[in-house]
Amino acid sequence: MTTTTSLATHYEQFLELLTRDPRPAADGRDAPRARYGERADPSGGTQPIVLTRDEWIRNQIDLTLALGRLLTEDDVVVSAVPYELSFIGAEVDRVIEMVGASVISVGTSGTICPMPRLLGLIEQYEVTALVCSPSFAAELAGLAVSLGKRPADSTIQTIVCVGQACSTERLDRIGAAWAARTSALYGTPSAPTVAVACDHGALHLCDHRLRAEVRGGPRGELILDGTPTGEVVELWPADRRCDCGSPSRVLVPLGSVESAVRGPDGLVSAVDVERIVFGHKRLAPHFACAVRSGIFHVTCAVADSDTPAADAMRRAIRGGIDEALGVEAEVTLVGVQDWSTAPS
Repeated sequence: MTTTTSLATHYEQFLELLTRDPRPAADGRDAPRARYGERADPSGGTQPIVLTRDEWIRNQIDLTLALGRLLTEDDVVVSAVPYELSFIGAEVDRVIEMVGASVISVGTSGTICPMPRLLGLIEQYEVTALVCSPSFAAELAGLAVSLGKRPADSTIQTIVCVGQACSTERLDRIGAAWAARTSALYGTPSAPTVAVACDHGALHLCDHRLRAEVRGGPRGELILDGTPTGEVVELWPADRRCDCGSPSRVLVPLGSVESAVRGPDGLVSAVDVERIVFGHKRLAPHFACAVRSGIFHVTCAVADSDTPAADAMRRAIRGGIDEALGVEAEVTLVGVQDWSTAPS
């Protein structure tokens, strides 16, 4: 399948918008900034998200170029991206339309389009792609199985994961559940498109418009244009190249600052734990991890959580985390059918 609208055309359309800014800055002053949504800060309070019009459009350019490699005008796409007090969902929907695909926007609240209804829409409209969080993709697959369906037999061919840091190990597990190719995008509330995936699956920093640093070395809190983000990443050194040959640096998302602890060899993140967990083949792609009192509390899913084999797996996961990362973890296994009531 090919799209008749080239990515270069999308780029030119956005650049034309930049030249037609109806509110140019005067006398060298900063361009006007607008409030687009809200985000939760580390203390649980809300902070406004503000961008200039040019920042918004440049972000849209990168997102369009990224999704334009994954979607075509023949695709029917479900966009299940959070809308509450956020501009991320509207941005994704607009870009899908720019690529030329059809979009069904369902959000994530489940009030208007609960997951059982969404499974019906996927079948009715032969949906070919999902844009959603890794957790949403895993839970939707689990629900389909509980209803006697096989996600791998659906029309879904592509899953683009957004909104959560996700290891490649778990991303591969989600793809296997749906028999679909998976890709990821990475952003923050104030910079929705920070890194986009190449053909090798690595996330490349959008360094033509963003200045990224990491506090404390190659692994630590991401600083964008001098502003802390509250997100932990690993940023490859400038002289290390991805196999794709791109000069843009590779960024590895590792989760939030609140979901990381200090281990014997440095910072340990929830994504580090996730990689160890999904070394166990029998697990479903569900995963939750929280840090309480310096201990990782991990919840994952299996087909049967009440067997002696599950107890052995629980011990093996806990021991694997301790051996590989040198940190303590409590592991809870639940049945896939009980995931909605699992502790987090």
